[in-house]
Amino acid sequence: MKLSVGTNFDDRLPILLKDSHVDVFYGKLSSDLVGGGRPTFALPTIDRVRVEEHVKLLHAYGFKFNYLLNATCLDNLETTKDFHYRLRELLEWIGTLQPEYVTVSLPMLIDMVRTALPDVKISLSTFANVNTLRQAQYFEEKGVSEITLPESRNRDFAFLESLRKNTRCDYQLIATNDCMLDCPMRQNHANFQSHASQCNHVTDGFALDYYMLRCTERKLQHPEELLKSQWIRPEDMYVYEELGYHKFKLTERMKTTEKIAATAQSYSERKYEGNLLSLLNSRMAEADFEMPNFSKNIKEDFAPSDKMRQVYRLLFSFQASIDNESLEGFLEGFRSKRCDRMDCDKCGYCAEWASRTVSMAKPGDEALKEFEQLFAALASGSFFESAAGAKAVWSTEGESLLGAVIGRKPEFIRDMAGPEIRKKSEELAAARGSAEVLRQDVAKANVLCTPADFRMFALSDLRALGFDTAELDLEEAAG
Repeated sequence: MKLSVGTNFDDRLPILLKDSHVDVFYGKLSSDLVGGGRPTFALPTIDRVRVEEHVKLLHAYGFKFNYLLNATCLDNLETTKDFHYRLRELLEWIGTLQPEYVTVSLPMLIDMVRTALPDVKISLSTFANVNTLRQAQYFEEKGVSEITLPESRNRDFAFLESLRKNTRCDYQLIATNDCMLDCPMRQNHANFQSHASQCNHVTDGFALDYYMLRCTERKLQHPEELLKSQWIRPEDMYVYEELGYHKFKLTERMKTTEKIAATAQSYSERKYEGNLLSLLNSRMAEADFEMPNFSKNIKEDFAPSDKMRQVYRLLFSFQASIDNESLEGFLEGFRSKRCDRMDCDKCGYCAEWASRTVSMAKPGDEALKEFEQLFAALASGSFFESAAGAKAVWSTEGESLLGAVIGRKPEFIRDMAGPEIRKKSEELAAARGSAEVLRQDVAKANVLCTPADFRMFALSDLRALGFDTAELDLEEAAG
């Protein structure tokens, strides 16, 4: 058994996993010319120097490295002169890392990478969606060394047997994805993620993941989707090894170092006791994931920041539990099934197992209502309407504090300070996602509209008026 694990470029990872079955670490820059399978905002912010140092350490511990260039769409730029010059430079740098593998999705990139890096093995991404023997044979003839199969094929044992009997290249199975079976949005989602990690894209890392939101909503509505999803339990890897499959890919590189290492250890030990979903890339707990770089997603020109925060929170609204040990024997039921040719409602196998093994946390109905409202707002376009465009409504307390702070200003600046503080107060209210101007907006506007050298007096005036300035004091001290 050989495990492929995503790196978050924390140098503790190779140390924690030096005695495991991990063979390869995969990863990439937060964004680059080609892009990959995860949006920039959700990845650690790293530069080339950090990658170089980390890969050198991985090699020192005996691990291999796989650089990801697995975008599914390059806006047709791959056929332009400028892109080729820039890609050549990127590939030359990747070559200095001495990676054992480079992962690609696009056929044209196979030729480009093989030409620039003839000694590097080419790994074909799951995004290439190899679903038939003929597709696998084609890419094998193209010189691909390894193919990562789409996880929707993990339980199609007849297909897996056919591949092993009729091809010679290596295959890798994804063990920890929780994607819907035969997800109808799979290719759209891959395109979205590709553009969300390209340094030359107009959105510059902004990523509103409609597809993951829809996926989360679907699982809330239909818990059996959790069992239809084609994950592989640590205890069941032997089934695939008996078929000749010995490479397993573990996601998710957006998780914390401790969580990545713990998951890899569970698969190395072929045993796990607990909630299976915590091994998968399911968003069960924010504490398991690194804090995203929200600056990429907070762009008022694209969408209101308060609504984007709601989107991120909804991704973690799905709470469920599956006792891993309760699934013993579940995989056996697929030995003679062809799920791609069956009606799930008529079969009922996964639904019956879900009724016994899946525990859903409440309040699911409240989350579903939020999803419904969100999708309606996206469809109508109201999601993109900022409160900044609405007419401000002043609270009584806000008007009162504004009058009081203006009254404490020197008389010669009151006529100028009044309109300025009023405007800034309304802007701060809009930034909160509200049209109502509160005391806190006025207090902060009063400080911001005061020259830096005199802000101590503005804070003193607020305290004299009975306003608690503790939070403003901290902000001012932090600069």
